[in-house]
Parts: sequence; structure tokens; C-alpha cells
Amino acid sequence: MNVYSVFVFAVLAISSVSGIINIGGGKKCGGNGGYGSGIIIGAPKPGGNTDYSPMVEADPWDLDQLLSGEQITQRPMATWKSYARIILAHVSLIVLSVVYVGFGAFLFYQLEQPNEVEVRARNIERFNIHKRQMIDHLWEMRSSGIGQHVVEDMAVKYVDNVTRILFEAFDTHCIGAKHLRPGGEDEDYNWTYMTALFFTTTLLTTIGYGNLTPVTGRGKFLCILYALFGVPLILITVADIGKFLSENIVQLYTWYRKLREKCSKQKYSVISNKDDKNKEGDLNLDHLENYISIPIFLIVAILLSYITFGAVVLSMWEGWDFFSGFYFSFITMTTVGFGDIVPLKREYYILDLCYIIIGLSITTMCIDLVGIQYIRKMHYFGRAIKDARFALVNVGGKMVHVPDLMRYASVLQQKYGQKKTHDTIIVKGAYAPKDLSKIRFIDFGALASMESWQSLWSILTGRTQEVHV
Repeated sequence: MNVYSVFVFAVLAISSVSGIINIGGGKKCGGNGGYGSGIIIGAPKPGGNTDYSPMVEADPWDLDQLLSGEQITQRPMATWKSYARIILAHVSLIVLSVVYVGFGAFLFYQLEQPNEVEVRARNIERFNIHKRQMIDHLWEMRSSGIGQHVVEDMAVKYVDNVTRILFEAFDTHCIGAKHLRPGGEDEDYNWTYMTALFFTTTLLTTIGYGNLTPVTGRGKFLCILYALFGVPLILITVADIGKFLSENIVQLYTWYRKLREKCSKQKYSVISNKDDKNKEGDLNLDHLENYISIPIFLIVAILLSYITFGAVVLSMWEGWDFFSGFYFSFITMTTVGFGDIVPLKREYYILDLCYIIIGLSITTMCIDLVGIQYIRKMHYFGRAIKDARFALVNVGGKMVHVPDLMRYASVLQQKYGQKKTHDTIIVKGAYAPKDLSKIRFIDFGALASMESWQSLWSILTGRTQEVHV
């Protein structure tokens, strides 16, 4: 290896380390438009114009360099596809629940109906045989001239046996009084597919009237296994429907409030400072304006209205009086399910089940709305944040305790606050938050006596009380 070769190799090594070599010519380089400081090796381009430029090593992590010259575009999703993605999960959950209930009804029908047919036929035949024996025997005794007291004693024994047979037949849950009458063998069975559907629905919703239950060992085992997976599925489905209803109720109430505010001619004073709006360190509380509080009386009114509607409709279907229909609806919506009053008209079972499912969803919606607004307030009612009265608040560069801040705010409200005149025109003045009185919840917990009860009443009625010093 000669000296020239060694020199070229050394130049290549040094230039590769510095990342500024260009072999074969190029243009000028450098961040400021000057010629690069790298070593240039190569021949001039044909035509006599010498144009050199060093080779700049590309940064593999430079996203601007990787995406240069490329435009990533995403096709806008069709409107129906966006709605389908939202609705598909909810609809799939409902369809799965319906299929699960229908398939379970088919299984219970196949297991319990043959047993009911066999038990009913056996007990009716047993009752009829005993009845014929009693009549024939008593008639023979009467015809043979046996004494009256002997015939009466024998009749009492037969009646006791018939009573025992009847109770045993009733305990099977397959026979009623109507089945023992002439032609009772042709009466509808308790286990039909429609009654099985009613049973599975009330089972999975945890209502459980108890008027129809599995009596076979296989049916009871299936009931346990079926409810183990079905109860969570149906509860999730009902809760999902209830959440959908609660969101729509909130949206409707929001529109109502906006319409009411638009129709009203009241003017409120608004204090705004554009220069300090985006000042660093300020809190962004714009999202709090979108919080809507649903009054508790409205939630209760929705539930009671639905129960009343069900009472009227069920009274027409089943021939009940209004109070019985209201009682059944309330017991059903609260999932108590005593079973002392149950629907009997099987042609309305599908409508009954729809009423029950929608009612449970409305009940879940009411619980959801009440839980968001009131359960936490009731849970922390009368409690205090530890040492909150010693907390300091920076007000205009001055550190003030929370009780002092409440007194200052009260004085400012009384002196410069908004005052209502007789013609309900609000005079502009110093701004005071509407929820200022609720700051008392973080103060003394030991004082949760009459003041706390007044605060609870203001929460339930939706009225804010003014702070008095």
C-alpha cells in the first residue's frame, strides 16, 4: 500500500466520522448557505461547472425528514358507519340477552313440561279412582241397611283421604282446582313456551314471583347454572339501557333550561377580563357550566308516572282494580316480587315483559341520576375535611383563612352584591358565586346539627341559602 492510498483511507475514515463527506461532487452545504467544512473528494461534473456538496448523514429519528414530501390523508368515515360503531355494541348486547332468555325458556320448557303432563295425569286419575270408590262403597253400605252412624263414620274417613290426596296433588304445583273439575284434563299446562319465557325473564331480572318454579332435579340444576351467567348479563343490559335513558333525560332537561333562559327577559351581570383570561396559573372552569343538576322531584315523578301508567294498563288487561295494578307495578319495579299478584292473561305476556324491562331500565336511570347528585352529598353530609378551617387561601396577595374568606364574601355580597328590586330587575354589582354557601361543608364537622339540616334541606329543594355573619 503506497502513501497515497494511506492518505485516501485516512481521509475517508475521518470524514465518515464527521458525517460531512460527499463523493462525486455536489452543491455547497452548510446551515448558513456557505460552503461546508467537510472534505470533498471527487471529480467535477461534465460541462465545466464545478459544484461540490458534502454528504449529510440522515437522522433516522427525524420525523420531519421521514415524512417530508409525504402527505398522510385519512378518508372521512361515513355518517352511517360512525353511528353504527356506536350503536352496534349496545344492540349486540340486547340481542344477546334476548337470545339467552329465549334459549333458556326453550330448555326449561323441554325439561319441565313432560314432567307436568305425567304428574297431572297421575294425580287426576288417583283422585277420580278414590272418588268412585267412596261413592260406590257408601252406596253399598246404605243399600245393605247398615246403621246411619257407621255410614257417617266411613264417609268421614273417605273425606279425610280425599283431602289428603288433594293437598298432595296441589303440592306438586301441577294441579289446581280447575283441573279437578269435569273436563279439567284439557286445561292449559303451566309450562308452555310463553310461561317459560316469562319465568326466565323474571328469574334473570331477580324479580322471581314464585308462581312458576322448576320441580325436577335437572330443572333446578339448570336454574342455578342458567342464572349464574344470565343474571349478570341481564343486569348489565338493563343498566346499559338505563344509562342511555339517563343521558337523554339530561339532554332534554338541558334543552328545557336553555329554552327557559332564552324566553326569560332577566339580565345577569357578567364580569369578564379579556386581558387576564388566559393568564398562566388561572383555572379553566368553563366545563363546569355544562354540568346539569336534575331535580330529585323530577326523577321521582318520572318513575311514579311510569308506575301509574302500568297500573292503568294492567288493570285493563287483567281486570284488576287500580290499586292492585299500582301495587304490582311498584313491587315489580323495585324487584321485590312477592308473587301474591301476578299476570294471568298469557296473550299479554310479551307486553308485560316489555313493560317490566323498560320499567327496570327507568328505575336504573333514576338510581343513576340520584346517585350522581345526592348519594355522595348524603355520604359526606356532616363531615369535615381535617383542619380545613386552618387552610389558607391567597386572596389578592394576602393569605386568608377559610372562615375569614366566608365572612369577607358575605360582607361584599351585602354591600356590593346583586339586589332584587320589586320589579325583579337585577342591579349590576359585584359577582358572587351561587354555590358560595356550600363552602360550609368543608368547615367544622362538629357543628353538623341544625345548620347541617338546613344545608340538607337546601340540597334537596335546590335552593341556596345566603351566608349570614
